Amino acid sequence: MNRFVRLTLAAFLMMSCVLFAQETGTIRGIVTDSQTGEVLIGANVVLDGSTMGSATDIDGIYLISDVPAGTYTVIVSYIGYSDVVLSGITVTAGQATTADVSLDASGIGLNTVTVSASRRPEKTLEAPASVSVLSDLEVRADVSPSTVNALRNTASVDISQTGIDRREVVLRGFNNAFSGATFILTDYRQAAVPSLGVNIHSVMPNIGLDVDRVEVVRGPGSALYGPGVDAGVVHYFTKDPISNPGTAISLGGGERASYFGSFRHAGAVNENFGYKITAQYAQADDWELDPNDPIDALQLEGEQIARDYNYKKRNINATLMYRFNDRTHLTASGGWASLDGTVLTGVGTAQAKDFGYSYGQLRLQAGNLFAQSYINLNNAGDSFLYGDGAAVVDESIQINNQIQYDFGVSEKIDLIIGGDLDITRPDTKGTINGRNENNDNVTELGGYAQGLFRLTPKIDLTAAVRFDYNNIFEEVETSPRLAVVFKASPLHSFRATYNRAVTLPGNNSLNLDIVGQRQPLVPGFDLIVRGRGARSGFTFNSARSGGGLTASGLFPADGLWGAPVQYPNGAGVPTQNIPLAAAYGLTYGGLAATPVEELQALLAGQGIVLTPEQIGQFLTLLSPLPTEVSGNPFPIAVQGLASTALSGAPVDVDPLSNTITQTIEVGYKGLINNKLLVAVDGYYTEKNNFIGPLRNETPVGVFTSIDAELVPALDVAMQANPLLVGALALQGLTTADVAALLVGFASDNLNALPVAVVQPDGDGNAVPGELTFTYRNFGKVDFTGLDVSLQFLANERLSLFGNVSWVSDDFFDFMDLGVDDEALSVALNAPKFKAKGGFSYEIPRGINFGGSGRFMQGFPVESGPYVGGRPARGSIPADTDINPNMVGVEDFFLLDVNVGYDLYSVAPGLRVDLAVANVLDNMHREFIGAPQIGRMAMLRLGFSF
Repeated sequence: MNRFVRLTLAAFLMMSCVLFAQETGTIRGIVTDSQTGEVLIGANVVLDGSTMGSATDIDGIYLISDVPAGTYTVIVSYIGYSDVVLSGITVTAGQATTADVSLDASGIGLNTVTVSASRRPEKTLEAPASVSVLSDLEVRADVSPSTVNALRNTASVDISQTGIDRREVVLRGFNNAFSGATFILTDYRQAAVPSLGVNIHSVMPNIGLDVDRVEVVRGPGSALYGPGVDAGVVHYFTKDPISNPGTAISLGGGERASYFGSFRHAGAVNENFGYKITAQYAQADDWELDPNDPIDALQLEGEQIARDYNYKKRNINATLMYRFNDRTHLTASGGWASLDGTVLTGVGTAQAKDFGYSYGQLRLQAGNLFAQSYINLNNAGDSFLYGDGAAVVDESIQINNQIQYDFGVSEKIDLIIGGDLDITRPDTKGTINGRNENNDNVTELGGYAQGLFRLTPKIDLTAAVRFDYNNIFEEVETSPRLAVVFKASPLHSFRATYNRAVTLPGNNSLNLDIVGQRQPLVPGFDLIVRGRGARSGFTFNSARSGGGLTASGLFPADGLWGAPVQYPNGAGVPTQNIPLAAAYGLTYGGLAATPVEELQALLAGQGIVLTPEQIGQFLTLLSPLPTEVSGNPFPIAVQGLASTALSGAPVDVDPLSNTITQTIEVGYKGLINNKLLVAVDGYYTEKNNFIGPLRNETPVGVFTSIDAELVPALDVAMQANPLLVGALALQGLTTADVAALLVGFASDNLNALPVAVVQPDGDGNAVPGELTFTYRNFGKVDFTGLDVSLQFLANERLSLFGNVSWVSDDFFDFMDLGVDDEALSVALNAPKFKAKGGFSYEIPRGINFGGSGRFMQGFPVESGPYVGGRPARGSIPADTDINPNMVGVEDFFLLDVNVGYDLYSVAPGLRVDLAVANVLDNMHREFIGAPQIGRMAMLRLGFSF
């Protein structure tokens, strides 16, 4: 490591000497609106084929210093304006070259500058990745307290709304209830919650008034961003205070008692020093689960505390920026946010209560040198899990340090090298990581290099490689990247890429140890669902030893409630533990709890007509006290979510290993007649050792012959009750018929009743009645996909867009995974097909309106306790964790409309906007466990000066 640092510093010094030794000049100018003559603040000015560039200041002036003598092409771009390309700009040593530019308003930016794909400025048409860029106008046009909502119409973006301001966002599928798959950045800082690694967009500092643009990069990005970046990057850029001074205020409200406000103030003390403050507040009545809906009722069942549907968030941020010169600036920023609301997690629904998130960041851009350090901190406040009622503590910290240098080796070669150190220190006080609390620190060290080789004027080759080391696996992992871009013309390019990404198991996957649900069964004994990390895996050797199964009993009988018992192979259960009387006690309990009207209807369906009074008489006579059932115990069989259907033996969970994602992608992007932007991307992805969401890996023992055992025993007990025999005879019924009828009513439930839970090895795991939900590596997941998007600028006022995305599969069973265990499966948790389209029309300083529609194909969900739907494939056993009777997410179509008016004639900077999401009020569910969502109308008044 020391040698690496010395070599890196030496390279930096050598390159600095070369740069300063060159004879240089400057390029300067002013950028204005061609129609109004107003200066454009924050316009991007770059030298084509280099990393040199600048942004216009408050006077619309740009200055690019230290430019080596020569002839250059200058590209000027500004969101909402057509780009201008200035060729033949000559720089003479020691002199300043002036190049003023006037831009034409275009309504949308069809070929903007992006930095997220290659960590260097480049045009989106030339980027070696599939990239979309949302402008500040597109973000601000969305009337919502969360900027993530503006991504909903972007190609290949999967958004599942699980609350009024809670959205799970991924690119190209594999969503989850507690998702951190997509790498979210804000001004180069990872914005996920530390330790948990989950993206909670509600607490991110991406306030709509302050967002400059959003870049969406599809596909793996590990080669540049680090391990785990295998599902794409979403990067929010905020406005710097010097180039974007001023004050903006936004107030709004709408349905579901919602109201919100945001504030931004930025200023420049002088031409070198600027500051910025942003703040936001929002609250509403969240969407509610309906206890009369069977899917919602399942989520509410067994919760220890009544749901709180009050949503609230607070956010405040500050930035200081100092520009030493046009190419060197130092930025310090920090912020705090707090959230109240329900959050789906991998172990059940949680209540965020004063859930706090804060950060601090120091960032330096000095010419071609980029360096930053940041810290993310979490404080869960008074948050808790509904299924257990216990408090959740999280005071984790993430510290990250990065350095990068961009070498302009020659006109044909650019080289980027960089390194980073990421330190995560979880601190959950035993509430989340439990017994792993003192062994959960993670330190990751990485380095990367990327070269851009301009092989010909039309062909660029990008090659990158990254090396990562962490203290968990103590191995060096390699992530290479290769891309070829063929620029058929300045406005058309073709691309072929290969990416290999290494995903390390996250902190939850490795160290989780938390009770997610607790269902009281009898006084002093609960059925417990515990989420466990699989860092060391789980074995069931004790269960296999001696030909038997060591288990904890669940059946309500003396001596078996929560007691570890031995189930000898082939010998059934010891008589004293599972008497038939206990099984009949359950049967009668269910019978007595059934409303008389329902019993009357059930009997009538069997041709037996009884009055309510007669039914009450029979219930009294059938009580276990006068009708004493006795007999031998039931035989059992081990089955369940982690058992092999053929052998019935528990299947071990191996220690987690890294996931390797390889993606081959081809794409085309072109600008036709400077009006139509077309993008087509096709890809093939293969994931080896894919880590799925939490799933129940606990085998259970169940009865195998309820009818055969209980019916004759109950018949004998009924014959021994003369009053009952006489009453039945008056109705023309025999004891044998009634015994079969009663057991038939209850047999489905009794057959599904766990007799015992098979425990994994280890003294610490022997918790009676505990179900172990954990993670495992699956075999291989591979799929193909296609993204097609169009943007059309009809004229200066009207623009249209449309995109479709398709993935070859949304559910992978054991055959797809290439494993023998028939119970294993993985869900994409996202649609196979989705289509989006819409338009916007704007009259400058007047009215604007637009609309968009989204169709999402239904899909199965398999994410921890949130499970629903599955393909009708007969090879999947009925005892898998996907309930065939539970509906997954169904097809839905949403139509959004918006209208706004610029009240410039009343007061410059004043405008009003109205947006109606789901204007057709299509009640729909976007993820299992989430409530149904309907229409949401909001009105916003904004003022900037």
